[in-house]
Amino acid sequence: MLLHATLFAQINNTALSDEIHINANDSAKFGVTVSNFNYLRNTEYFNSIELGRTLFGTQLHPRLSYQPNAQTTLQAGVFLQQDFGAVPSLTRVLPTFSVKLKSKNNQRAFIFGTLEGALAHQLIEPLFDINSAILRRVENGAQFKLNTKNVWLDTWINWERFIDRGSRHKEQFTAGINAHLVLYQTKTNESKALNPNGIDVAVTKTHHLLKPVFQFTAHHRGGQIDKDTSNMVMQFNGAVGLSYQLITPNNYTFKTEVYGVLYRENTNSGFYPYRNGNGLLAHVLVAKNGFSINPTYWLGNGFIADRGTTLYQSVSLDKPGYTEKMRELLFVRFIYGKKVAPDLSLDVRFEPYYDVRNSLMEFSYAVYLSYKLNKTL
Repeated sequence: MLLHATLFAQINNTALSDEIHINANDSAKFGVTVSNFNYLRNTEYFNSIELGRTLFGTQLHPRLSYQPNAQTTLQAGVFLQQDFGAVPSLTRVLPTFSVKLKSKNNQRAFIFGTLEGALAHQLIEPLFDINSAILRRVENGAQFKLNTKNVWLDTWINWERFIDRGSRHKEQFTAGINAHLVLYQTKTNESKALNPNGIDVAVTKTHHLLKPVFQFTAHHRGGQIDKDTSNMVMQFNGAVGLSYQLITPNNYTFKTEVYGVLYRENTNSGFYPYRNGNGLLAHVLVAKNGFSINPTYWLGNGFIADRGTTLYQSVSLDKPGYTEKMRELLFVRFIYGKKVAPDLSLDVRFEPYYDVRNSLMEFSYAVYLSYKLNKTL
């Protein structure tokens, strides 16, 4: 649990993420996985970069699985999404299929088909949209993951739009890399003591973790066999950061992270007002017993990321042609997450922010209820 808690950049989005499970003891067995994600996210935004909206609905993703051996699983299912009040009521119906292979030591995994995508990539918000769990949860392509004592790595390609000869649109894909390298980590005492109530209590000292973080995304829109005559796009975004985390024996977590963020358009498409940009992201997190406070500072200079959270961008989502080359934002996030049942998680967020250069205070709030069931038949 300690190692798992150290992986997330910025905010712990475990309840909003997906994972394909493999249990070595379930060889030659069938299983069922059911994911249900219920969301209410309201952004009270009146600025010129992003106008507010309400995302309110539910997702259901049932899957059947078969494990031919201890290192392989196959899953097939259907992803359903209902946005409340939408016509028709089902806004997404997508078939899903995944093949996942893991090494015997569980350190390496390869996934083909439907990925462990969206917020499971653990990218910082300027590079990856916080709304992706609602708007782009299903990703299809290929993914390689590595999880050792000193390295956590996720690299993937999400093929977003297929083309055939004569297609009227261009192909699109997004690729990414997220790498966490442990520079220093306190050795923990794994021994356990038995308290008078008969409950195992881990006896640990204060845990320190220092790691550099490298993140990279590439977004492509192009192809040679389509009839779309618009220009090709190749856009790159990257972040290099340093993260320090401290976990105390009384369950306090302190984390601070600083990232230098870059943007470059490697084509001359004419779609974007800036072809180069950069930014600085810094944040502090204090957490205990599921409650966390997370002040965050963002300074962007001509920064654009097609798959990033809109509020950090220098171009407007809702007012075509409007730009703000310099964006300076200060967030203070209040988050409470709790397991209300063994497979049921509740996540409540209130996120006010201040736009320094426009002297504007706005806020958003969200409630997420996530149910995840994994059973062997």
